[in-house]
Amino acid sequence: MKEVLDVTNASKASGPASSWPKSLYATPRVPVPAWSPSQNETFVAEDIMEGCRGAAQHIDLEGLTSLGITSSLAGEGRTTLALAMALVLAEYGLDTILLELDLGHPELAQRLGIAKFPGVGDLAEGRASLADTMRPVTTGLTVIPAGQTHGSVSRALRQLAEIDLLDNLGNQGHVVVADLPSLLGNSVGRHAASLMADLILVVRANVVPTTSIKEAIDGLHTTPRVLLNGTKSRVPGWARRLSGI
Repeated sequence: MKEVLDVTNASKASGPASSWPKSLYATPRVPVPAWSPSQNETFVAEDIMEGCRGAAQHIDLEGLTSLGITSSLAGEGRTTLALAMALVLAEYGLDTILLELDLGHPELAQRLGIAKFPGVGDLAEGRASLADTMRPVTTGLTVIPAGQTHGSVSRALRQLAEIDLLDNLGNQGHVVVADLPSLLGNSVGRHAASLMADLILVVRANVVPTTSIKEAIDGLHTTPRVLLNGTKSRVPGWARRLSGI
């Protein structure tokens, strides 16, 4: 059953959920996030990390292959939460790839202080191998940045599908968390979302109009879980019912 998850108001689970792989209850491989204010001003705040840890325990991770993090509109915290969710999966032992598919508005390389190129666009257009694009960030987490796209973003996404990038990563034992474009404004967000097996829709409380949420999820290939970014959300009841609540 899918749920609405509140990233800023999540409490620790009282015990392991049946859907949570037992191996993830071992001592985390990375006790704290790799970032600190002295290392990087764009670290993920601990309250966001803790919220994602709680939220992740409501997700069925057995057989998880790819999880796209999207939103209705830009500015809802999608990239930060994609990074936090990838860190959570990595610190509990999953070999995680954070894939930047927001090719038109890349942020991860700058935020993490890693090389921008080559990346997803270079891989899709044949200028780099998969190994060339992978940037190990911390134990269990590798980032593939957006890189450079010479053609259209839609064409690059089609090329990624043609080279079976996600299947190749899965066959290598990786779980993919993808930072996707927002869903509204053009077709790119939906195209990117269609590549992912599972989706999370980030909703910033008191910011996104009800009509925008409804328009964003209409016609998606899978019903996304809703991840609330902010307390005292005014997300309407029909949005909560999407996830079975």
